[in-house]
Amino acid sequence: MLKKIGSIESNAYGFNALALLAESSKTFSGDMLALDFQECTTFDANMAAPLYASLTCYNVEKVQAVNIRHDIRVVLTKNGFLGELGFRNISDSDQTILPFRRFKRNEGLSFANYLSQYMRGRGIPRMSAGLTKRFLQSLFEIFQNAAMHSNSQSGIFVCGQLSPAMNKLDFSIADAGIGIRDSVRKHFNNTINSCSAIKWALEEGHTTKTNNQPGGLGLKLLKDFIRINQGKIQITSRYGFHEISGKVEPFYKLDYDFPGTCVNIEINTDDTRNYALKSEIKSSDIF
Repeated sequence: MLKKIGSIESNAYGFNALALLAESSKTFSGDMLALDFQECTTFDANMAAPLYASLTCYNVEKVQAVNIRHDIRVVLTKNGFLGELGFRNISDSDQTILPFRRFKRNEGLSFANYLSQYMRGRGIPRMSAGLTKRFLQSLFEIFQNAAMHSNSQSGIFVCGQLSPAMNKLDFSIADAGIGIRDSVRKHFNNTINSCSAIKWALEEGHTTKTNNQPGGLGLKLLKDFIRINQGKIQITSRYGFHEISGKVEPFYKLDYDFPGTCVNIEINTDDTRNYALKSEIKSSDIF
């Protein structure tokens, strides 16, 4: 059976389309799913991670991709996503790819090694050693939060893309779990909606972890950096979509149920400033 894939960008419309794809699995029958990309003229490469989360909703033996325009096929082959569907991977000679990977929930060390290998030299503004460590730790906390709370049986999916012409680096971490809403509902035994659950989880100190463990989405440092950097953070979970940027921070209710949670970090690579933690700056450095 064919499922049409339209243009998928890192915005509420793109996530709504992926949520519709996931919901369509409820009425799907057959052993093979064919994704028809004929109407897809734009596909942000980092969105391969939440796309894969949507595909996990289909109980099929094989997934194929057909009618893919050349430029999209090249990007999704370079990052390894189409390799999951039987395409032959090609090398990333331009070093712009953060490859698509599937991690089990207990593979935190492998994810940390992935960050160390691929996050460097991808256009991130200059950071001090201390901030670089904290920055990577914040990304790791997002993975750890998904590992501990998502209950995603299919794992956690990551992918990213440096776009030099657009001066941006996008990196997505997605799971196909219960979502922030259901995690908060279980913790407090309430009926909170998806957008309100995301808003609650973003408050510093808010967590569904127990035994006095630190928790939350792990975004405080990233939010502070993104506002200065003029990038953005997008959080999608079930029916909720939230975007954090320097200008506006809207919440949107999606029309369809996205399976699990996806956090997308977009960094402005045209930023020439040097970044450091406040604790690393000496008074003599200020003039």
